[in-house]
Amino acid sequence: MAMNKRGLTMITLIVLIFVCLVVMVILGVVSWGIGLADDSISELDIQIGTQSFQEVYNETLKIGLITASTTMPQIISMGVMLGLIILMMLVGHFSPNIGRMWILLDIFILIIAEAIAVSVSDGFMEFINIDPALLSIYSNNLSEGASFLINLPKIIPVIGFLVMLVTYIKVRKNKEDEGTASF
Repeated sequence: MAMNKRGLTMITLIVLIFVCLVVMVILGVVSWGIGLADDSISELDIQIGTQSFQEVYNETLKIGLITASTTMPQIISMGVMLGLIILMMLVGHFSPNIGRMWILLDIFILIIAEAIAVSVSDGFMEFINIDPALLSIYSNNLSEGASFLINLPKIIPVIGFLVMLVTYIKVRKNKEDEGTASF
């Protein structure tokens, strides 16, 4: 007798919400810290022999720091978020056969996930509005990831219904295949 783990598929929506929040907060703070380091290093006026530290920094490390604070967080944030969505759909597709009563549990979990998404989105908006530097980072450097997190209350129901659709269509096909095989 196989254990029915259907509720775990929809609970990953709640995990998705918190992982997205943590990833975006960490990437924003790292990007902000790199910006502060860049500003501090750019202001150093040190001569090393005939070379100015500021010139060497601008030619070498500054390019890497700017890339690390702008391009990489954007790629990482969208990759993690889209990867979680794809993972949820794969788990939903490969979950064991389930009965129709599990749709009620899925809808209940979806409602809870929606409530959490609204509160997380509101909290994230308050967080990025704390400091103008953070607002600038999230609107310029991490715009796609931030808009994903802000629009989470709209995205979660769509993802939840897609996962439910993928899972229940698979169950229906399996039941039809079993029905035709018994004739």
